[in-house]
Amino acid sequence: MKDERKFKEVIHTIKGAEKDKDKFCRAARIDRQPMSDARFKMILESCLLALGMVLVFLFFFTLFYLGRR
Repeated sequence: MKDERKFKEVIHTIKGAEKDKDKFCRAARIDRQPMSDARFKMILESCLLALGMVLVFLFFFTLFYLGRR
């Protein structure tokens, strides 16, 4: 029962945030636009590049660390 109440509070908070965002956009006289495919692709590629850099670092770190023994 307690989890159900928390879930309802989360849903209420999200709906309130959406209404606030709509009010802000109207006040600023701008239109809400969904994220474009190009922007999503750029963000995804940046995240994958960062993940790749971390994995390469971990690979060489373990290679040299285990190579010392």
